[in-house]
Amino acid sequence: MKTIEQVESQFEQKVYDALRELDLLPQGFKHLVRFHGKAKDKKRTASFENSWSPETDSIYIRFERAEEEIKTQAHSSIESPIEASPNPGMHSSVPVSDPLSDLIRALDRAESRQGYDFVALKWFRDSRLPFEGFAWADSDSARQTALRNAIDSRLILTSKVPNPKSPQFPVTAIRLNRLMPEVRKILGTGNDNSLEFHPVEIRGENLSATILRERR
Repeated sequence: MKTIEQVESQFEQKVYDALRELDLLPQGFKHLVRFHGKAKDKKRTASFENSWSPETDSIYIRFERAEEEIKTQAHSSIESPIEASPNPGMHSSVPVSDPLSDLIRALDRAESRQGYDFVALKWFRDSRLPFEGFAWADSDSARQTALRNAIDSRLILTSKVPNPKSPQFPVTAIRLNRLMPEVRKILGTGNDNSLEFHPVEIRGENLSATILRERR
């Protein structure tokens, strides 16, 4: 049984394709789909089958600025001209977006979706990344390159999982390698030692000595 959130997420992907085809998705913006009741949005954890009523409910498509766009504008608004260019003969350039950081955070959000067991590489590359609203992700080649570099660096791990629709054709799934320091730094979990391996001292003789004695 699907939740309101799951159906909204599926709807968003379909709407995204239509918006791109009609060129209606503004640069730097992303869209959200919300199922609305008589007075407020539907509870996202509620069952879709039990709470959706086509006679009284409606579907809203909302636009909002992408997260990275908001951060960039906020940074620019508090930066004075002197601070931006301490040397009149030099001009500093602040990158609008960091593809690697964007990629890691986007995959983290995709992995945290309720009701999904894995993130398909093709879906994430072709649907989720453009939906996030990153300027660089509008380019197919840029998305390919960013993913390939992250996979080659072992920041993202791949695996084969059964295709729910066609079990005979496995799907390539991706997940974050959350043990990598770079991933933990980007996600703000760099000081979390719970993922690290800590050897435990066991009293008694060495295991090698025990094995050699048992062989006699």
